[in-house]
Amino acid sequence: RKALIVKLTPYWWDQMQMTPGDAAMKAARLPAADVDLLVVGGGFTGLSAALTAARLGKTVLVCDAGQMGLGASTRNGGICSGNIRHDHGYLEKHYGRGFADGVYAEGIEARLDLARFCAEENIDCHLQMTGRFTGAMTPKDYDSLARNIEALNRIDGHEGWAVPRAEQHKEIHTDRFFGGVVRAEIGGYHPGLFYEGLLRVAAQAGVLLSAYTPVISIETDSQAGKQVRTEKGVVRAAQVIVATNGYTGTSRPFGRYLRRRLVPVQSCIMVTEDLGENRIKQLMPALRMYGNTAALYCYFRPTPDRRRVLLGARSFDRLTPSARSVAYLKRKMCELFPDLADVQTDYCWLGNVAFNTSQLPRIFTHEGIWYAAGYAGSGTVWARWLGKKTAEMAFGLSNQPSQFYGEPPKAIPLYDGYPWFINAINTGYALKDRLKALLYARS
Repeated sequence: RKALIVKLTPYWWDQMQMTPGDAAMKAARLPAADVDLLVVGGGFTGLSAALTAARLGKTVLVCDAGQMGLGASTRNGGICSGNIRHDHGYLEKHYGRGFADGVYAEGIEARLDLARFCAEENIDCHLQMTGRFTGAMTPKDYDSLARNIEALNRIDGHEGWAVPRAEQHKEIHTDRFFGGVVRAEIGGYHPGLFYEGLLRVAAQAGVLLSAYTPVISIETDSQAGKQVRTEKGVVRAAQVIVATNGYTGTSRPFGRYLRRRLVPVQSCIMVTEDLGENRIKQLMPALRMYGNTAALYCYFRPTPDRRRVLLGARSFDRLTPSARSVAYLKRKMCELFPDLADVQTDYCWLGNVAFNTSQLPRIFTHEGIWYAAGYAGSGTVWARWLGKKTAEMAFGLSNQPSQFYGEPPKAIPLYDGYPWFINAINTGYALKDRLKALLYARS
């Protein structure tokens, strides 16, 4: 019998150098002089903010509580969607059409900026604008997806179309869906290689990097703006950006304000054994990124070399994937592709995504500290983009503030960072999906 799991670490890490210069960053001393910007968190958001400020001529220090980049930045599925949890219709109903159009237009701008950044900085991360197919779990979902595509196509830069059930085998070789939609402006990349490229560019721009430097507190300083106390010492900074998102943690006093407003949710991802390019092309003829409309959302894609299937969904675990989580992901894959029942799982790992009550990415301030967080599973695009926009706004140099800048998310009652209610929510979503499946089983 084949082994259940080969590796409990991300597939991406095998192609990385595991964060170049980490030993030097671990031993790095904090600067003796004040800095213009101190960034807490060295992922996509933090490094993007740091790079933006450094290229504006600012002195910048990034402090990370652990090794740089080993959080969500290199644990995600690599789908560059810039997705919003709410569709255009929901945003128009609750916030107005101007806001809805603006949010989806900013998504186009963010994706184009990502592609331009990779090209200009020579970051070879296998960025491929393949488009994304979203499969409808019910006929009603298909109608909703088609209406949303019509609304998006009115916004410059969007190109999408509906794919009826009778034609979906051109996109994906499964009978699980009731048709779906394609959005052509979406793609995917290798997040590990992108992170290493971003880290390289930030270091070359003069950003000071200090790994294994937990922040203890941030206090107002009459001389320099903020006094940041870390386990390595104290630094004064004119501006501070907190970019910890779903890895803010619960073990330290620092971060409580953000923790009460942000819910980290574990995503579990699996990657199959090498199936070869021909078999991948048979399963996913259009070689796109893929998702569905299930309440317990599932996303999948070919790996960049187009030889394996990567699939992600919710997790039953918090630290390490259990046999139950692996079996759940395998079952999800086999619901799509029954012929893969005997295929081995070579990789399985966990990573945090972060939600706030609005389920929209947010940039906000509190007591003179800047925050960017709450990407709701779409940080491959939004994290870097909002890090950039936050730095621009912090130094008063943004001609066009983000649509996501505004009031802080609401604090969640009886909550301090540990999502004790997630299992109940997941159970409710699973029940909803099961009832849908039973209702349309004979369709």
